[in-house]
Amino acid sequence: MSSRDLANIEDLKEYLKGTPFVSSGIDVLTGGTGNFTCRLQLISPHEGQPTLVLKHAKPYVFTSENRFPFSLERQKFEVEALRIVRECMPKNSLVTVPKVHLFDEKESVIIMDDCGDQSTTLKQFVLDGKCTLDVAETIGSELGIFLRQLHDILNRERHPAVCDLFEGNVEGKRISAWATYGRLMSTLKGEAELPAFDPPLTIGDDEMKVISKVGEKMSSMILEARDTFVMGDFWPGNILLSFDSHTGVVKKINVIDWELSKTGLPGLDLGQFTAEVDLLRRFCPSFKTAGTKMLSAFYGSYSAEEDITRMAMFHWGAHLIAWTPRVPWGSSEETREMVAKGIKLIVAGPKKLIYDLLRE
Repeated sequence: MSSRDLANIEDLKEYLKGTPFVSSGIDVLTGGTGNFTCRLQLISPHEGQPTLVLKHAKPYVFTSENRFPFSLERQKFEVEALRIVRECMPKNSLVTVPKVHLFDEKESVIIMDDCGDQSTTLKQFVLDGKCTLDVAETIGSELGIFLRQLHDILNRERHPAVCDLFEGNVEGKRISAWATYGRLMSTLKGEAELPAFDPPLTIGDDEMKVISKVGEKMSSMILEARDTFVMGDFWPGNILLSFDSHTGVVKKINVIDWELSKTGLPGLDLGQFTAEVDLLRRFCPSFKTAGTKMLSAFYGSYSAEEDITRMAMFHWGAHLIAWTPRVPWGSSEETREMVAKGIKLIVAGPKKLIYDLLRE
């Protein structure tokens, strides 16, 4: 690795000189946490595209104050995931992933398709109050189809080499297990000292034992999973929407940020998406009906088996517990309410159908 810092615009301009990606302008993109990301305004269009997106990785989470370690190997997994998913998914699918144009492993640089400066994340689209019932149903249905195809096609029976490759994303497995299940008990006991969850809830010993057991079991299963490729970070912030400027119809949905892709548990992809849409339903009241429509369409088109549905419910609940107090959403009272819902999903969820839970 060179001594120059490609997160510095002047150093980056120098790096791009003499390449097909030399740019007249570089716009830093916000919203992500793991990497330095920017939009390149190309002097000469590349494969017909006037702009591309560049991601530069550091051996830590780029925006973390304490430089939380994050191996550069994550870029290899992301590039391979983007390539493989583009190759195996139907070409006429509304949901796709960006094409990679350059992977410079030495400099930790990926240059890929730009989804466009008019694209927006699904999360921001909802926060802006633009998600109608029809659009919500379309997005939910298409994402469910995409995820089901992903899990059905990229499994050990059909693509053993793909599973062998992504089984090697040991850090991705470790992060996924720790970030949610590794923080369940410390969150509920108040040991994490989270202002949004102060004071913590009073929880019975029997419930705590159930949650502890689920956390240990799920962590173990995440670390040992080897038979199905999963996206690993499937939430509305990683889903980019593009619309027809005349009709307002969804034109394309891009799923981005595949650094945590690995062999894993399909129910966790479903559960993470469900939890984050559920949070949007709670904290954006105007989205409540559309959010329920989106989730119903999502599960309807995915058509999950009972074991995947059960795992999705566990992860939905665990995500609400571990993440709601750590991300600014609402008041302490509202945060405690969602954590209490997470507890209910883990302790009592398997006794109910997920379609009933979605409507609550």
